[in-house]
Amino acid sequence: MSMLQPRPTLGDASPYTFPKARRLQVGGGTVVAIDVPGQPYAAVRLVQPAGGTSEPLDQMGVAALANEALEDGPEGNSSLAPALEQYGAEWVSRVTWDSFVTGVDAPASRIADATALFAEAVRAPALRDDDVIRRRDQLVERFWLEASMASTVAARAIGGQLFTGRYATPLSGGPANLQQLTPEIVREFHAGSVAAVAGTLVVVGDLSGVDLEKIGRTVFGDAQPTPSRSTTAPEGAPGELPRVLVLDRPGSVQSALVLAHRAPARSEIDLPRANGMSDVLGGMFTSRLNMELRERLGYTYGVGCRFDLRRDSGVFFISTQVEGPTTAHSVTASLEQIERLRNEGVTDGELSAVRESNTVGLPVGYSTARSLASALVEAVVHDLPEDHVDQLRAGFERITAEDLHQAARDYLHPSEFVIIVAGDAKEVAGPLEEIGVGPVTVRDPEALWA
Repeated sequence: MSMLQPRPTLGDASPYTFPKARRLQVGGGTVVAIDVPGQPYAAVRLVQPAGGTSEPLDQMGVAALANEALEDGPEGNSSLAPALEQYGAEWVSRVTWDSFVTGVDAPASRIADATALFAEAVRAPALRDDDVIRRRDQLVERFWLEASMASTVAARAIGGQLFTGRYATPLSGGPANLQQLTPEIVREFHAGSVAAVAGTLVVVGDLSGVDLEKIGRTVFGDAQPTPSRSTTAPEGAPGELPRVLVLDRPGSVQSALVLAHRAPARSEIDLPRANGMSDVLGGMFTSRLNMELRERLGYTYGVGCRFDLRRDSGVFFISTQVEGPTTAHSVTASLEQIERLRNEGVTDGELSAVRESNTVGLPVGYSTARSLASALVEAVVHDLPEDHVDQLRAGFERITAEDLHQAARDYLHPSEFVIIVAGDAKEVAGPLEEIGVGPVTVRDPEALWA
């Protein structure tokens, strides 16, 4: 007798609704909180506008350095992590172009104690000379260590090819700029842009019994309200478009390849259409670029594309690593797939895959306090409505094939591409000139940020 049980019949996926957040004004700041009953681990994030674009041009990298230096804590000498451990808490921090984010993940039962220590670390860190210099040297060392990877070098060159001003230099500021940052400069930046600014506090977890107003007072203290932010689109880099930049890596058997052009700001883009189109082109394993460059041609292990959207502008880019001799053909093959998408649109199968990949997995994608907090942080940084996740879901649910076709025409601009290749110039420069995409320039990658 068979012991096999019949396979259960799958029903339709339940619609996902993002939890409603509670907002309260505390002193000069705002607390935005989501209560998740039964979620024992809480995520606390302080969002401030002291990102890369807030830096003076003669102090590029100071936000990243200040963010790193906060980890030395109120007592200095890397004292913060062990102090947080007594509460089972973990420090979290990062800098983007638009934001300075710090926080802790901690058991909800210890959130008050962990947040008090976190607040002291943010508002009154030691920032000792020795600690700041050590952190600065670590950032410089990390920059060059990461630059040993061709893909990192190619990605870091995007800003200088598309923008003038702050975006032309990597977010970390680059080695030459970092070396000019003194402890005094870091302390001045922290005092004016971090300690003095209240910001917005995101709190997510099982908040039963948690006094949010008290936590807000602890974190904000007497800091002033976050100043209003204006956005102005940055100027573009000079030069003919499209064009090719080869970052010479003699002897390299592979080429890191990036095709990039400017894109609208986060507030100006229809995200379901744009991301759905990007998924079809290079965002899924079954994408056009992956099927062509990996599956049919065998040039790469994988290729992807995405939008990097900021408050004042954006970037769309394709990135992959290919065998050196296939570099030029990889460029033309990628451009051919873009033209096909712009001219022919998407298939019913691609439309279905876009809908499912951006809706069915939402309950899992937002199942943790961290992931819910990340969505709230994004809303704060980009001034999005609290239901922006639900709006995205609804946008993907009603998206059509024509929407994705129009997105390809609206958001893909082959004539504006900058093509960046990190590889052996002796091997790749000639073939890249022969395909006639645009003028080819060869540079030493180590000289880019000297």
